[in-house]
Amino acid sequence: TRMVPSCVPPSLALGSSFDGVPPSRQTSPDGAGAGAGVGSSSSGGARPPGWIDPDLLEVKSKACICALCKGLLVKPTSGCRRGCSFCRICYRGHLLQRKDCPTCSSPVADEKNLVHNRPLEDMIAELNMRCSKDAMENGEDEAAEAGPPAAKRAKLEPAASMTVQALRKELRQRGLKTPGTKPELVARLEEDRKQGAGCKWKGRVGGLAAHLLECQWVPVKCPNEGCTESPPRKDLAEHEATCGMRKVKCAHCEGQMEHQLLAEHEGSCTLAKVECPNEGCSVLHMRGAMNLHREKCEHEEVACSCPGCDARLLRKDMDAHFEATHLGPGVSAVKLLQSAYDRIAALQAVAESEQGNLSPAPTTWVFNWRADGWKTGHFSSEPHSFGGGVTGQCVLLVNANDSPFVGFEFKGIDRGRVHATFSIIDKHDKTLRRVHVVGSSTAPAESDFTNALYKGRQFTPTAEEKVQSERADGSIRLRAVVRLFPDLAA
Repeated sequence: TRMVPSCVPPSLALGSSFDGVPPSRQTSPDGAGAGAGVGSSSSGGARPPGWIDPDLLEVKSKACICALCKGLLVKPTSGCRRGCSFCRICYRGHLLQRKDCPTCSSPVADEKNLVHNRPLEDMIAELNMRCSKDAMENGEDEAAEAGPPAAKRAKLEPAASMTVQALRKELRQRGLKTPGTKPELVARLEEDRKQGAGCKWKGRVGGLAAHLLECQWVPVKCPNEGCTESPPRKDLAEHEATCGMRKVKCAHCEGQMEHQLLAEHEGSCTLAKVECPNEGCSVLHMRGAMNLHREKCEHEEVACSCPGCDARLLRKDMDAHFEATHLGPGVSAVKLLQSAYDRIAALQAVAESEQGNLSPAPTTWVFNWRADGWKTGHFSSEPHSFGGGVTGQCVLLVNANDSPFVGFEFKGIDRGRVHATFSIIDKHDKTLRRVHVVGSSTAPAESDFTNALYKGRQFTPTAEEKVQSERADGSIRLRAVVRLFPDLAA
């Protein structure tokens, strides 16, 4: 067996054992651990950055081990007259508490007396070692917790008899995935034990830092913000491809979000194409403007427009119903007219009874809002309260495959009478074009807000309008004047 020469006085001898110090993780240049790192040693000292377990050496030498952290000397430094060497950081930490040598107790005045032991450092750099992610040999668990050397040499516990917590702990130490049921974890661990998976690198201590930059078994933190996983470098690409925290774009509105939130977002995205909810209709339309289609859908259930008739049928069947029930043979015109008069009288009675509770004038509000040019997106105005728990909001929906949609919605009210105008505003804050009008001041439109996200319409801006409306920062402005009238309907 090759012997390593001693480069320090015999006073540095540490005895016949290494106090059972277990391997830890190194600090690699990219911040990932590879079997050594910062931690506490059995002597109570802190491990310096780059701490290396002496057990990784091909041939161990007590002369190259720090008596404070029990690892290979990192920047070996001497300070006493006998030349005892310790890691520079370890020695400095010791001198903050005591002004003597930790080994021979010789007095050390202060940090100015410390001398860098370069010959010893050069010798350590030439020692042969293996990567701390080497395969577990002869049944020895090199990633065992702190304990006496005998604990390291103990045979591995059969995977089937281990707890789920213990299984996941060993899988993490081996750089393997931990999710799954106990039978899956047992199978994964037993397979890895059979293969002896691990890094096979062997080289000099001085070449360890360069090896850690490319070692495939080094845990590397996932670059996705918010992810706490640190898979082995060899599995990083696979992890990134499935990481729930990776950033993705919605295919409909092009909004960016975490992948784990994409499914929920797509289920409510107003620009997503969805199928008409009416049974028998397979038309696809933007979710936010589905009401435009449903107002004409042949499979929508609607009420008969004939006064006094309570029938509700599909729109496609309504003409046949009206002709057979209200215009067919045997239908009395007098009876039909009388029914209409009765309905009008009922409505007048309701209006008279509710008149004292209604505002005599409509509530008007001017909405001005901004959009990021004519790019795909969902751009909403600030909501406004119309009183009585009713709030209104205007919106511009731009989809790459459809004409822009402009409209409004009300919350806190099922039905209402509305007069609204929507306009594109030019870069000088003047009206460029009125793109949509709902009702009028003398004949406001009856609107049902129960089944639609937004009430409005699609329009197509011309190339000239796009140029005249875009401002210096690329944004555009829209304006809507919305008047909500008292609802006199029963």
